Amino acid sequence: MAGEERRSGLSGELARAYAERGPRLRAIASRAGPEEAADLVQDAFLKTVEAGGKAQVEKPVHLLFRIARNAVIDKLRSKRRTAALFRAEEADAADPAASPERILIASERLKRAMACIERMPPKRREVFLLHRLEGLSYAQIARRAGVSIKTVEKHMSCAMAQLSREVDGD
Repeated sequence: MAGEERRSGLSGELARAYAERGPRLRAIASRAGPEEAADLVQDAFLKTVEAGGKAQVEKPVHLLFRIARNAVIDKLRSKRRTAALFRAEEADAADPAASPERILIASERLKRAMACIERMPPKRREVFLLHRLEGLSYAQIARRAGVSIKTVEKHMSCAMAQLSREVDGD
């Protein structure tokens, strides 16, 4: 019951904070990109309410802004990793020393990998992409997906084995 009372009081305080400081919060979130700002703000509020349901939050507005700031940083890191991955692929393809044969082999291998990822069961694919593309830790993935860390480890192990079998032919 105490958790619900805390959550109720916290929700009221967060509603006031949104009304008063919403534009500032959206401005912070928009640093990750205008298309993601609303999602980041919503996630920040949700995580703040969840934290308030688990323990007493002394300064919920400060926690809200800290969570939003961290979410922006995580999103920017993820974008940088993804961009670096694609730049590396483009660099390999644009390498003048690369023979046409080598470029064709790399292209075919990438197509097999993408097809393999698409064939993965949904939860395995989600875990694999969150870890490999977004750079989330197993613990972060477990929290986000609502599963145990052991389950995340199992999904990653199966995903890597499937990729190895289907892409490399092992």
